[in-house]
Amino acid sequence: MSKFLRRDIPLAITAFLTFFMLAEYFIDFPALGKIGGDIRSWGVVISAFVLPIGIFTLVRNNLSIIRRREKNWPYYLWSLIVMFIMIITGLIGDLGKHPIFLWLYDNIFVHLSSTMYSILAFFITTASARAFRARNIDAALVLISGVFVILTVAPIGEIIWPGIPVIGNWFLDVPNMAGMRGIIIGIGLGILAIGIRTILGYERGQLMGEKGE
Repeated sequence: MSKFLRRDIPLAITAFLTFFMLAEYFIDFPALGKIGGDIRSWGVVISAFVLPIGIFTLVRNNLSIIRRREKNWPYYLWSLIVMFIMIITGLIGDLGKHPIFLWLYDNIFVHLSSTMYSILAFFITTASARAFRARNIDAALVLISGVFVILTVAPIGEIIWPGIPVIGNWFLDVPNMAGMRGIIIGIGLGILAIGIRTILGYERGQLMGEKGE
């Protein structure tokens, strides 16, 4: 593939779209709003075409692993079986309303998702135990504020001492809010910088793994 097709055209398209999306966000102009809406609509349509490609790639990779009997290959086989069952039952009759599809979704998928989220609680607990070690003044402040916030959202906190929710809410409303606003400002500046780099053609990470300048 030539350099023009592999890099120049994708860079031009990306810069063109990024310019209008950034301009729509920062400039209040009706024409830019219409163009931005059209671009988002194109993104939805393109995503619909990309989905079958993703399914094909997933099936091909999983079948390759199954044929070679690689480690944990039964899990890849099971994922393909479940995927096709959900696709077939979801397309039968009214889209996504078949009784078997709804039963599988409500009684298996929802509960498995809840289980995965509940497992995160153990990782969060372990991370908190490691973080809440008062080795220095900064860690001590994190420990104290964390204890007050935890007791604030727990019903037992106010029973122990009525002032705990007051202090905990202060931590949430003042230091936490100030930190979050700083993070949001940093994210906004980062997005703006990435947008400018993309428009100027310096950001090339999306072009088959090429590194930016």
